[in-house]
Amino acid sequence: MNVIAWKIQEGRVVAMKVIVLKVRHQENLQELEEVIQRGHTYEDGERERLGGAGGWQMPRDAQPGDLAIWYAGVPDQEYCAYGWVVGQPRRWEVRKYYGPVAGVQRLTPVRRQYVAEKSGFNEKTVNQFAETVYTRVDDFLKAAGFSSRFVAARELISEEIAIVAASMIA
Repeated sequence: MNVIAWKIQEGRVVAMKVIVLKVRHQENLQELEEVIQRGHTYEDGERERLGGAGGWQMPRDAQPGDLAIWYAGVPDQEYCAYGWVVGQPRRWEVRKYYGPVAGVQRLTPVRRQYVAEKSGFNEKTVNQFAETVYTRVDDFLKAAGFSSRFVAARELISEEIAIVAASMIA
């Protein structure tokens, strides 16, 4: 089974996407804090018992191995956590897909405007709850606080995450 969905990004073949997951309102910030403490989003069964979808809202084309980065909107406007998509997003509501994220860790908070200035991503505003970084991905990751070493190795890490996630589901 091929667990890697290859794509062309900025003229080179990549296996992973970087997706930004927006958080707003105090209840979502509290939920994100619980996710960070637990190290993963709710699994389908856990969240469904609570009346919601498993995972976190994300683009429907997210794949295992994609890097998810949380952005806290009002009032913070900071990138604050990251983890790895470990399963296919599932449709829960009309046009809303939720997928599981594991290995969730806190990022040293970085202001949105700083990242926008360094990478061009969301320079004016952040409207969507989940979107993919398509251009200047290296600049985005470095501005968000990831080391050059991590940025250079992210494809290998992503591939390993996707393989592990697939073996757990199979």
